Amino acid sequence: MAVLVSLACLSAGAVLAVQAGRYPAWTARMETAGGLALVAGLAVIGAGLKVSV
Repeated sequence: MAVLVSLACLSAGAVLAVQAGRYPAWTARMETAGGLALVAGLAVIGAGLKVSV
């Protein structure tokens, strides 16, 4: 389950960061949300590794 959540967060973060250029009024917000999603995805991976070891 953690793998799916992590993959979803990483994918959503990457999509938000890439698409931010299309919406100039929302660029900063989309990049911030994308960065937070990427960090959350990596944190879920880290938490999953800590539990499995």
